[in-house]
Amino acid sequence: MAGEIGTIDRFASERSLALYLGMANLDNSSGKFRGSKAPKHVNTRAKGAMMAAVDKHRKCVPESQGYYEKKRIEGKSHNQAIRALGRQLCRIIFRMLKQNRAYEMRTKINENT
Repeated sequence: MAGEIGTIDRFASERSLALYLGMANLDNSSGKFRGSKAPKHVNTRAKGAMMAAVDKHRKCVPESQGYYEKKRIEGKSHNQAIRALGRQLCRIIFRMLKQNRAYEMRTKINENT
């Protein structure tokens, strides 16, 4: 996936990276009408790799599994829930590449102890 993304400086924001990876929709609202549409310029190889990576991440990280299940309870399909989780991971990937940092797994701190 890193080869498909190239340099992070190509992307002005995490939203533009998410659009490129197919993890975000374009706003298609007008007046009272609210809607969105799939972007036309998506790197399909990167999108496929991202979808597979997100699904693997969901299976390995309990917090991601919880987020996925929350989206499913909200009525989202499997692919919609995966894309929602993918959008969250795009934010992380964008920050990692901008700050030149490795991924750090963080666990929640129990506030009751």
